[in-house]
Formats: sequence, C-alpha cells, structure tokens
Amino acid sequence: MNKTQAIRKFNEEYTNLKEGEKTEFSRIVNKMLQVNFITKRRSPDANDYRMILAFKEVFEAFFALIDFELIIKREDEVVFIKNEAVYNHLRLRKADSVLLLVTRILYQRKMDYITLDEDVQIFLYEIHDELTRIGYLDNKRITKNDLKPALQMMRGYNIIDYIDSNLSDDARIKIYPTILYVTDLDGIKGVIDKLDGYMEAQGGVSYEETHEN
Repeated sequence: MNKTQAIRKFNEEYTNLKEGEKTEFSRIVNKMLQVNFITKRRSPDANDYRMILAFKEVFEAFFALIDFELIIKREDEVVFIKNEAVYNHLRLRKADSVLLLVTRILYQRKMDYITLDEDVQIFLYEIHDELTRIGYLDNKRITKNDLKPALQMMRGYNIIDYIDSNLSDDARIKIYPTILYVTDLDGIKGVIDKLDGYMEAQGGVSYEETHEN
C-alpha cells in the first residue's frame, strides 16, 4: 500500500468509527508503538487484539502512513508492527540476546507437550539449566544484574510475564507466542557467536549494546 492509497483508506475507515472507537484506536496505536507486540494470550491485550482484527483496514492504513507494516498472525494470536528501516529498533546487550535465545528454545520444547489452549510456562531454574547446557554459563549462574534487566525488557515488550520480583529459582515465567516473532534463532546465535569471537580477540571486553531487533 503506497502513501496515497494509505491516506485515502485511512480517511474512509477512520470517518466511519464511532467516537469511542476512535479513542480506543488512538490508545492501541500508541500502545503498539511502545510495546510492539499484542497477543490474545495476554489477558490485558485480548480486547485490543480483537479490535485490531475487527478494524484491520484502518490500523493497516495508519501504520502504512508512518512506514510500518501491520503483521497479523492469527495462528498464534499475535499482532505486531514491522519497520524495514532502522527506525525504532531496539539495541540489545549480549545478555538480552542470550536470554531471548534460551527463552525461544524453552518455548519450542514446551510446545511439544502442551495443548493449544494451554499457556507455556517455565521455572527460572530451567533458564539457568539451559544456559549451562548451551555452554554460556560454564557451570556458573547468570547474575541478577544481567538477568533482571533482560527479563524486564522481555516483559516490557509482551514476550514474557512473571510475578516473582526476587527471581528465585522456582519463579514461574509465562512465555507468550510473541517470542516466535522477535527474531529468528539463527539470527540470535549469529550475534552471540560474533560477540564471543570479538571478546576473545579483545581479551574479554564486554559489550552493553550489541544487537538490533
């Protein structure tokens, strides 16, 4: 959809909205620009997800005007926006990339054992175990200084949710299907491999910002 088509479609569709629907439209647009991912699996997002599907044309047209594409994945009950340029891309630390990789691995593994109606949930100790299994921890534990901001980042973008702020081993973490659309496994692995090689060459230099998503 080009800009001319988008503005025509937006004018047509937006004019037909009731005042309450216009208010909700504005709220959801701002929410998506902040968190990107909306999933029906997350209770506070369920009605927003339904509204996006019900008024798909006006959302598509608006986002096209600001160079975003609205992506709807009905099979996973996920909606998000995508920009092919570098606008609004999030820069991740290595710890963030590693946690995303591990979370994606655990999500895929759990999906083999649950029904479609069940939520994917893990315990925090499973993250530590997987980090050790892939060789990232070398029989150590990831520190809370690295773990907490990575988990908070993922929660902020509706990728996971958790309640236990103390991050005890038995803390339960819910993983949303949005994890499937954050980035691909090969992409995360490639970033981590490049970082490891660079850090070894530099004698263990650590990085705060590494990966754009």
